[in-house]
Amino acid sequence: MNEQTSKEAEFNVLRTITQIAKKLEDSKLSVDILEEIKLPLQNVANYLNVATDSNETIIFIVVFVLLVKNDSVDLRSIIHFLDITYIDTLNLKNDIDNLIGANLIEVVREYRSRSKKMNFSNASYTVSENVSNSIYTNKVYLGNEKELLDIYEFVKCVSDYIAQRGNDQMNSNELFCLVEELEISNTQLESITEVRTLLEIDDRILLYEILQEQITGYPCLLEKTLRDIYQNPRKRLLKVREFVDRTNRMYDLEYITLGESKFANDSTLSLSSKAFETLMKDDAELFLKNTKFKNVLLNEDIKFKELFYESNQAKEVNFLIESLKCDNFVKLQLRLLDNNLTKGVAAIFYGSPGTGKTETVYQIAKATCRDIMFVDIAQTKSMWYGESEKLIKEIFESYKKICNNKKTIPILLFNEADAILNKRHENSDSNIGQTENAIQNILLEELEKFEGILIATTNLAGNLDAAYERRFLFKLKFNIPAVEVKSKIWKNKLSWINDDFIQKLASEFSFSGGEIDNVVRKIIMQEVLLGVKPESNEIYSLCLNEKKLSNKSTIKVGY
Repeated sequence: MNEQTSKEAEFNVLRTITQIAKKLEDSKLSVDILEEIKLPLQNVANYLNVATDSNETIIFIVVFVLLVKNDSVDLRSIIHFLDITYIDTLNLKNDIDNLIGANLIEVVREYRSRSKKMNFSNASYTVSENVSNSIYTNKVYLGNEKELLDIYEFVKCVSDYIAQRGNDQMNSNELFCLVEELEISNTQLESITEVRTLLEIDDRILLYEILQEQITGYPCLLEKTLRDIYQNPRKRLLKVREFVDRTNRMYDLEYITLGESKFANDSTLSLSSKAFETLMKDDAELFLKNTKFKNVLLNEDIKFKELFYESNQAKEVNFLIESLKCDNFVKLQLRLLDNNLTKGVAAIFYGSPGTGKTETVYQIAKATCRDIMFVDIAQTKSMWYGESEKLIKEIFESYKKICNNKKTIPILLFNEADAILNKRHENSDSNIGQTENAIQNILLEELEKFEGILIATTNLAGNLDAAYERRFLFKLKFNIPAVEVKSKIWKNKLSWINDDFIQKLASEFSFSGGEIDNVVRKIIMQEVLLGVKPESNEIYSLCLNEKKLSNKSTIKVGY
């Protein structure tokens, strides 16, 4: 609201303020003095549109009258004028913040404090120009026009301040104070008020910057962003260490995720769904729906593929599919909880390479309308000692976040999990052995309390630690397919080949489904390049060549 000049004030506000100031000087804010000036204080409070049961009017009056001699007024001047102690001023902090938020007084951005925080005791204040003009001309004051920001405008403004700091247009203390002023001036943003009670100013600034980067679609680089915020290299490095070691308060609040990288300057920071919900309130759901999670294969992107199993294996796969269908899975979890059992479902698919373990996971996901979150096993074998354990925990934390943002729980896939499901080392004094044992312990602990759907695939079931056996509810073995199954696979892939030849291929070659796929690819390549389908003897030769590398024997027959 702008200064109003349409009518004269009913009382002389300048004279009233002067009279009150004379009473307040050296008053120690005594009860008798306050009672004596109670009525004129209420009149000035009404004029300023502030609470009549607070000290806001007193603070304003003191700052206003002291500005006659000074360009700005600090807390020491207020203490001296009122003849109170520093301890007394602690009760005035909220009143000053409210005056700043109402644009009645402004903070002068010159601070003697070297602290990273905006130091209440070292701040200086002045009265807003519109307020001063209204008082000196004795016009009715209805309040400054206050620009209220939404969360998008707010974080954009913070980001602009950070850019100015990065260009050395201000120091870190000025950045902290500017952002805190912005927070105080936008108390209509409930999310900002909530975050202020949880985090220090520097972490809040970083949180706002991560949100701004994600809104605009850019990665928030840890080292670069902290370099823009902190001019002091030591403080910057200490803050980097907080994130690398995951000791920062935002980890405790489950607000952030640190991207995996070998070096801090490659690391990216991203917000969790919890942080989005805290900061963006009603807009969080819409934003998260448009957020693509890393290493997640969406159900609609999974192509249907017909798979063939032996009868017993087909029953096991179908039973697992039925168990994981949405309605059945909800009922299953409720029943498990009623019986005080872990409600998560974990399965392990083990067997020779190329026998359809991973593809079966795809088709289970397709049939049950679930997405798949992939785990890159190589990333859990970090070159940095101690990082592997953290990465394992992050995998499950990320999975929980995805589950919170999906109506249907996705499948967590540990593909080719031999590297982390192997047997634990006994009496190992090496760093490697201790790290791998730590990984095993964390994984076993996570599986014990797991509430989602996990499927692990492995080629080396013999290396599996015995402690995992009871953690996996389903254990499906994938063998080299029998002749009958191989015949179905060949017929499905190459329907134009006669049945007798298909039977011959299925009988003579101990192929896995993956090896049959390799032969079929070569057949298709020849067909594309030559324009004709290969003859039976050419297909047979391709099958012989497929076995050369592995040196696996075939039944030797003439053709």
